[in-house]
Amino acid sequence: MPAVADEPGRATGEKSPDRSTVAADRLLRMFARFVAIGYVCYFALLLPQILESPTRTAWWWTPTATVLVFGSGVALGFASFRGTVWMKRAAALNALAYVVMVALWFVAWNGTTIPQDQSLWFTAFPGVASLAAAVAWRPRRAFVHMIVAVLLAQCANHLVRDAPFDHFLAPDLAFAFVFCAVFLAAAVVGLGTGRTLDETIAVTQATAAAAAAAEARNAERERFDALVHDRVMSTLLAASRNAPRESLVEQAERALTELDELRRGTDRDSALDAAAVVVRLRSAATEADEDIVFTGRVAPGSDEASFPPEPARATAAALAEAVRNSVRHAGKDASRRVEVDVAPRWISVQIVDDGRGFDPDTVDPHRLGLEVSIRGRMRRLSGGRAVVQSAPGAGTRVLLYWRDPVA
Repeated sequence: MPAVADEPGRATGEKSPDRSTVAADRLLRMFARFVAIGYVCYFALLLPQILESPTRTAWWWTPTATVLVFGSGVALGFASFRGTVWMKRAAALNALAYVVMVALWFVAWNGTTIPQDQSLWFTAFPGVASLAAAVAWRPRRAFVHMIVAVLLAQCANHLVRDAPFDHFLAPDLAFAFVFCAVFLAAAVVGLGTGRTLDETIAVTQATAAAAAAAEARNAERERFDALVHDRVMSTLLAASRNAPRESLVEQAERALTELDELRRGTDRDSALDAAAVVVRLRSAATEADEDIVFTGRVAPGSDEASFPPEPARATAAALAEAVRNSVRHAGKDASRRVEVDVAPRWISVQIVDDGRGFDPDTVDPHRLGLEVSIRGRMRRLSGGRAVVQSAPGAGTRVLLYWRDPVA
């Protein structure tokens, strides 16, 4: 996408929110704020020890370590409101600041010792710094950070105590590793769950989009198949049977017009009133059979009713196909009639003949005329329905019905 000068976040290098990482970003912000709150709490609890520590190190170490470690931790909380990039930068700064300042303690230490039952203030929260590392980096780097941070902190603790260096070193290391690893593992699993959820949502959305696209393609293909069958094939069949020239020309022009409208995507008209619906249905019926008896009834109070174009178009196309089927298969002596009833929010069409009839259950489902052009077309229409009733020797009755789903 082209860059926009006044788009929020672009001036600071922040990317636009990615909807495919919503859950992971939300969990990341939650952990970042948890780490920031942890630093605030530890600072309040350890403040007395921090104030005593300058007696054991060079003058510069304590203020520098306090500002870098606790300051970057609190900054992480504020950065969580700015965006993912700022948040990860602040988390990485805090994770590195802890390790660097603990390593510099060995340089700044002046040799002063403390009793065995006391500890250095920074040894109380190496796991919090590792949680910040989990926010900034991948799990493997976060666990490496935890190992390094715990080793440095415990080595400093045992070095400054007035006891042998290896006195309870192994138990202290084991406890620190286990204690920090529990919280770090929980954070890693939580963040991984967020990423998994985002990936699942993305796959689901992509699958749904692909299914919708395939359904749209199938619908367009079925519309094209129906149009070819209803217009092109019927026109060619009429030409082969030497149909009247005027009727044949009109039928061919209508076929070309509908094909061109389908190609341009302009085959959907504006809303129709009840009278226009009846006119369209009458035109569809008489185009297929000029001698058909047509009866159109408009219910009282329908003058102001407005009908979507698609139900009228689909019903008219199905009506025309039903009449053509009757002309082809009912027999030369069969008579046909169409009865149309239009009322607000519904359309009802009956096509009845007294021809030879057939068994609808024996019709091949792959035949385009009945299954695609009549049943399928009305089935795809929301609120549409087609019922075909027939029996050998008993004629045929086709009911086309549409009712507005909103009603």
